[in-house]
Amino acid sequence: METGSFDLIHYFTQGGFFMYPILGVSIFGTIIFTERLLAYRIRFRVDGRRLFNEVKKYLQAKDFRRAVETCRQYPTSPLAQVLSAGLTNAARPIDEIDTAMEAEALYQLPQITARVNYLAGLSNLATLLGLLGTISGLIASFAAVGGVHDFQAARESELASGIAVAMTCTAFGLITAIPMLLMHQFINNQATYLVDEIQHYATNLKRVLQRLKTDGVIDAELDSKKELKDYLDADDDSDDGKVRGRKPSLSRS
Repeated sequence: METGSFDLIHYFTQGGFFMYPILGVSIFGTIIFTERLLAYRIRFRVDGRRLFNEVKKYLQAKDFRRAVETCRQYPTSPLAQVLSAGLTNAARPIDEIDTAMEAEALYQLPQITARVNYLAGLSNLATLLGLLGTISGLIASFAAVGGVHDFQAARESELASGIAVAMTCTAFGLITAIPMLLMHQFINNQATYLVDEIQHYATNLKRVLQRLKTDGVIDAELDSKKELKDYLDADDDSDDGKVRGRKPSLSRS
């Protein structure tokens, strides 16, 4: 075990200066991957089908307050927040409900896609650093060979040493870049799945609310329970205080 560790350290130091930037890229990329993975698996995680079915059940039972509170149980879930935005605007026209959910989706989107593209950039950076280390090693190798005139063996030794440095740096760059590219693909798929899930259930909620409005269920229920309407309007007014951007679209380009 000690021999293996020694060999690893020996090969790392043999690769020259550019091994250290590549190592830094590897560590930085691993941190980003871990943070994004924890976000998708823990912080953003919610059973979308179960959440939507519960919300739909309460809407059909005319219990709008429980429907909103169900979404509020998941304050870190982008899906729950988008559905909550639609529910808190249930007393308004369907176009305004749609706009509210789209605005919330735009607000949540940067949190979903944050730092995802960094991994692809770091993968390319590791490859380029490996190539730069290779070129640097070859330049140093041929310069050293040119400076040795007396012994053939010494020239061959210098050349072999320089090539070893160059190839080691190239190998380490690729060893870092390839997993980083796979990490990017995996994390990007997770982000895409979450955005598609938000689009799917937001559209379904819009259909449910539209059907209830067409049947007159929502308007009648809110008219009969003024305190519930005031509760929803108060929630909507507080949401207006959030910083939003331009009007988004839930459809993916």
